[in-house]
Amino acid sequence: MKKFIIALIAMFAIASAANAANAYKIDDAAIDAVVENAVAISPMSLMAELPASVPASASISSSKSPVAAILLTFFLGEFGVHRHYMGTRPWMWAIYTFTFGGIFGVVPFIDFIMEIVALAEDNSVGRYCGNTKFFMWA
Repeated sequence: MKKFIIALIAMFAIASAANAANAYKIDDAAIDAVVENAVAISPMSLMAELPASVPASASISSSKSPVAAILLTFFLGEFGVHRHYMGTRPWMWAIYTFTFGGIFGVVPFIDFIMEIVALAEDNSVGRYCGNTKFFMWA
């Protein structure tokens, strides 16, 4: 019972110290100004800014070394270091690490094979640079 009373007193002390009602103020004039200056965006207006089509012959150029990407995949693929090198999301290494090396090492192995194939076809891994998907070849 003594622990419950101490916990209750601590809870009330923390609640009174926080007192969020006085810490945050809403400025209605600033909110009205933001709403008045807002610009309406429709999906069609966004589509108008996109190019009509991308030629099939266009390829993504990359300044990333394909040999470095392949070596990183071979030695550190289970930690997703190669994906970080090629410009994926910053937390992709965590997914590779916490899935025990990318689904027990299967994903880095396929990444390795796909990078070798890309190197043989067009001497670049540019098609995989900037890819934010877990399966970079998909």
